[in-house]
Amino acid sequence: MKYLLLVVLGLTLTGCASFQEAYYLDREYGVASKAAWEQQIAFPDAAPEQQALMGMEGITAEEIMGVYNGTFADEPMEQSILSFGLPAGR
Repeated sequence: MKYLLLVVLGLTLTGCASFQEAYYLDREYGVASKAAWEQQIAFPDAAPEQQALMGMEGITAEEIMGVYNGTFADEPMEQSILSFGLPAGR
């Protein structure tokens, strides 16, 4: 009987709750995160279409691309990360 009375009292008080707060929460959802995101833009007034950069000199770019492509030439080594002191066959 005691629990039934608590449930009825809870439902009665829930009916008195204001729905206006939920309206404000839904209307302002994400406003703070959007404002924080917009504050991280380095140059907000910059023109959206800027002139493309031309690049580097050919000799410098060729050396850099050689190093970059060379990093993919090496075969990856197989390593045991979680060994826990067990032999390699297990």
